[in-house]
Amino acid sequence: MTRRAHEPTPETRAEVVALTSFGIPETEIAGYLQIDPKTVRKYYRNELDTGALRANAKVGKFLFCAASGDALEKGATYADCVRAAMFWAKTRMRWREADRPGEDDDTAQAVTIRIAVDND
Repeated sequence: MTRRAHEPTPETRAEVVALTSFGIPETEIAGYLQIDPKTVRKYYRNELDTGALRANAKVGKFLFCAASGDALEKGATYADCVRAAMFWAKTRMRWREADRPGEDDDTAQAVTIRIAVDND
C-alpha cells in the first residue's frame, strides 16, 4: 500500500518553525509530523534554516529594547533595563567588571577601557 504524498500546510510550517526555534532536531520534528526526515528537509527547508534565527531575533529585539531603555515606556523598571544593558555589554561588547587575580590576560577576550583625564 502506497502512502499519500505529504502536503505542507500553514499550520505544519508554523509548527516546524516553532520546533526548530526551540532547538528540536530534524529527526524529532519528523517524528512529530509522522513523516520521514528526508521529507522534512524537502518540504520545510526554509523553516529549518530560519527557525532559530527568528527566535534569536525576537529575543534580541526584546533584550535590545530593555538594554536601550526603550522598555521603560512599556512599564519596565530602571533596574530591569540596567541588568539588560549590563548583560548586553558583557556578552556583545565583551566588557567585564574588573580584572580578576590570576586571570590570564592573553586569553581574556574582554575590552579594557581606560579613560584619561587631562588636567590642562
